Amino acid sequence: MATLQQNLINQLETLPDITVALWKDSDLLCVFFKGKEIAHFQNEQEIDIRLTPKIIKQKGLTPPPNTQSHLDRSKNSRWLVQSLSGENQIDQIIDLIKIAGNLR
Repeated sequence: MATLQQNLINQLETLPDITVALWKDSDLLCVFFKGKEIAHFQNEQEIDIRLTPKIIKQKGLTPPPNTQSHLDRSKNSRWLVQSLSGENQIDQIIDLIKIAGNLR
């Protein structure tokens, strides 16, 4: 049975101009739009997405309360950790990835 992360990757790879691959010579799994990084997986339950502070505020997005990723990150950062702990979050993450791609 595929993990939530693998289900998300499979759906992302069907989107135009989106690729999922390792960052250079590292273990960091990234999401690219036309070759530019727009997101990366922190672990199997979290993804870090590059948006804008305005979009983050408009959508009322916050990092998961139990995240251990980037605890010292500025509240004005363009990067926002999002949880991938249930199937219901996959569609929301895909929508955010599409927005992130349009920003690039």
